[in-house]
Amino acid sequence: MTRRKEELREFRDLKDGGCVKYGNNSFGTTKAYGMITNGDFSIRKVAYVEGLQHNLISVSKLVVGIGLKVSFDDEGSEIIEKNTKAVLLKSQRKGEMYPLNLNPIRGKPTICLLTKAHFDESWLWHRRLSHLNFKEINKLVLGDQV
Repeated sequence: MTRRKEELREFRDLKDGGCVKYGNNSFGTTKAYGMITNGDFSIRKVAYVEGLQHNLISVSKLVVGIGLKVSFDDEGSEIIEKNTKAVLLKSQRKGEMYPLNLNPIRGKPTICLLTKAHFDESWLWHRRLSHLNFKEINKLVLGDQV
């Protein structure tokens, strides 16, 4: 669930979305559903709830609904793709919380076409090069000038 409409893609309004009850016994209204992505993986059917104070994620939806593996330890958490064992998302533990830093892509994500680099290396270089877009990184990989 999210309160940030701008983070959702494939946004679909609802006529009657129902209510969500909060811990303080107040209610919020589910106004729409959409998808949120960070480029590595997407979560579909994310509820846009008016009045929500914090974004919330259901671990059971990730595990049962999407088929991912989620692990927690004293340092943080990892969301892992079961088949490839690729780590899709890591987060550091803060106090008693395991906040996720999803940093969604706004608009249409570009397609990564790096041919000579492993997927994890591609994203590592993307971050190291101050989030240079993958088209320009491809030119570097192929020996073209940027």
